[in-house]
Amino acid sequence: MTPALGCHLWSFPRCTVAEAAQIVRALGLQFIDLGNGRDLDPQRVAADPEGEATRIGAALRGAELRTLDFFPQPAPGFVSNHPEVEVRARHREVYEPCLRFAARLGMSGITVSPGRFWPGEPPADGFARSAEELRWLGARAAQHGLQLRIEPHIESVTWTPELTLRMLAQVPGLSLTLDYSHFIFHGIPVEQIQALDPYATHWHARQARPGAAQCRTADGAIAFRRIVADLIGAGYSGGISLEYVHGAWMRQDEVDCLSETVALRDELRQYLAGDR
Repeated sequence: MTPALGCHLWSFPRCTVAEAAQIVRALGLQFIDLGNGRDLDPQRVAADPEGEATRIGAALRGAELRTLDFFPQPAPGFVSNHPEVEVRARHREVYEPCLRFAARLGMSGITVSPGRFWPGEPPADGFARSAEELRWLGARAAQHGLQLRIEPHIESVTWTPELTLRMLAQVPGLSLTLDYSHFIFHGIPVEQIQALDPYATHWHARQARPGAAQCRTADGAIAFRRIVADLIGAGYSGGISLEYVHGAWMRQDEVDCLSETVALRDELRQYLAGDR
């Protein structure tokens, strides 16, 4: 078994799920990851998880695609470790049905943001609150047969490999959706990032370099040849999701998502075929 190649809905933010699925299928990829999108809203999922799973499932079957992961963000400006108890309670009310939605679609897990540090409070407080929320969500995910994953990202409480390892130690069963771009942005040495590889049950792939969270495939600093070789050597048979995105955050709207998705797809296909 070798890793499966897929793509994230977030690469096509102006498309419906059905439209994005047809593009991903046309690119010859094997799965699509889901998240907030033009016609996929966690609030809508929370109101009718079974109905939304039926609707989205039909769109995926129409493109002959499966889905492996859901990255719901329950509200605009969502941050998982919000300091207000009432806000976190509302987030939990959305997460519960999102788990049912993901399980009904046969996903392997859901990905969430680990949260961020908050102005005016000690960093340890934000980190501890994240761990508490993740323990709660991890227990619920397990009840649905799902893996709970965090994506350590820029500006999060797990923005370094050291902090990520500390969070993994505090949350039983927690795993990673690992995207090297969030660490390469900070110029963190690859040897430190590699310590996280064994904890990844899902991967995001796009090129980046120090100071640029996303860049053209030809200009990046991530050694995907080594990553793919290591994954195959470890017997990894999960997903690698191409995740070029289009948005103003970190100036990620300066890259042609479709062109770079194709370029990275071709590169990863080479490595998966044995050119390592």
